[in-house]
Amino acid sequence: MKRLLLITLLCLAVPVPGLPEEHPDRSPADIFRVSPLRGNVYVLYGRGGNVGFYVGPDAVFVVDSQYPDVAPGILDQIRKITDRPVKYLLNTHYHVDHVGGNPVFRPFSLIVAHENVRKRMLASPSEILRDYPGELEKARKAGNEKGEKYYAEQIEWARKVKVEEIAAPFLTFESEIRLYLGDEVIRVWHTPPAHTDGDSVAYFEKARVLHGGDLIWSRVIPFIDVKGGGTPKGHAAALDEILRNLPSDAMIIPGHGDVMDLQGLKAFRRYFADLLELAGKAKSAGVPREEFLKTADLPAYREYSGYERRFKDNCAAAYDEAP
Repeated sequence: MKRLLLITLLCLAVPVPGLPEEHPDRSPADIFRVSPLRGNVYVLYGRGGNVGFYVGPDAVFVVDSQYPDVAPGILDQIRKITDRPVKYLLNTHYHVDHVGGNPVFRPFSLIVAHENVRKRMLASPSEILRDYPGELEKARKAGNEKGEKYYAEQIEWARKVKVEEIAAPFLTFESEIRLYLGDEVIRVWHTPPAHTDGDSVAYFEKARVLHGGDLIWSRVIPFIDVKGGGTPKGHAAALDEILRNLPSDAMIIPGHGDVMDLQGLKAFRRYFADLLELAGKAKSAGVPREEFLKTADLPAYREYSGYERRFKDNCAAAYDEAP
């Protein structure tokens, strides 16, 4: 029963390919680092996407929940700072390293997200039953015992799970919502499809702090979830929209990597400009896709974490989208 419950929690959303499991050898109590930012806003680094939280006069607002096994530790870290109840949880998108801890928060928090986050989480069983038998067969033929075991467990879960067991958001929105907690206004808005088709960011107006979810990565090569509605051009457009809405002294919590300032965000935006230019020039010159992927390189970003694992996938997505 415990094993089935763990499988259930892990299958609430898709994993992020090539993303490191931060400190997988440590116990949940050892992986966290909490830093105060401004105006009672904090960033919490752990295992998975970065967590942000705001301590209001009556309640705590949290952004993202990491994985199910570490979510209790997130709450423990918050309780070290305040005993106020955690009443609100925002999911910036549907990937498991950002929503996996939802079941831990569900008994006492209102879970909020864009409508597509809920749709994708609830659709996961049917999508697994549609796609994973083929992946299971590929793993068997390749002699990939670990992959075979993984896909078999996912299929088993999808056959047994009930929709009500999936800790999807209770409250969804299409464009924008605002939360008023004490004298802080938290503006949450959905961007056009970028990292996924359900991305949203949270801006704490008085504190001048933005949590960007996986729309923003700090010196880390991003994952563009094409199957989840992501697009390089859309990602660039979303970053432009964010830049238009931030003051010059904004502090920015990325989905992965360290807190950055506006210059750091602009540098991340330049990555997409360079990526799109590289792919566009190759395609317009008639370079075949596979040849382009063999030689594509942006030396300025080689030192970014994840370059070897995700850069070529970014190039493929940008090439496919180029005219």
